[in-house]
Amino acid sequence: MSGHMIALSEAASLGLHGMGLLAASKKRLSAHEMAGILGVSEAHLTKIFQRLVHEGLVDSVRGPGGGFELGRPPEKITLMSIYRAIEGAPREKGELCSCCERCPFTHCLFGTILEDSARSFLNCLAGVTLNTIALRAPEDESQKEPQKEHGIPIISNIPMHA
Repeated sequence: MSGHMIALSEAASLGLHGMGLLAASKKRLSAHEMAGILGVSEAHLTKIFQRLVHEGLVDSVRGPGGGFELGRPPEKITLMSIYRAIEGAPREKGELCSCCERCPFTHCLFGTILEDSARSFLNCLAGVTLNTIALRAPEDESQKEPQKEHGIPIISNIPMHA
């Protein structure tokens, strides 16, 4: 497949979800804790978080009580900055489906649907911060305190698994 589609890889999804966990918990979390919540390999999650450390989005603390914590205030970290740290910069233009190079139609069969959806997705990533995610209220407004798993609020309108 020679085409390029805006896609959310497993690594990007885990990075975004892990960062969401850090923002929602407002504390340092170990890779072991986050991997348990997300249901993924601790080693895989640690590799992803090393990319985030390299970009300054998280800090890594070694030793007993160590783990990862946000490297910046949550209102300064956009979902796009997390995506870029893991996937690199998205291409502004390019083939949006796998057959663009050999498409038999003069104009794309999909019209502008793929380009519009990719632009919308990227704009969403750029416009949402970790603070926005951490402050989202539970769907049940009568719930005073959000439900917690391992001491971390469960944000019901955000999927927690990749």
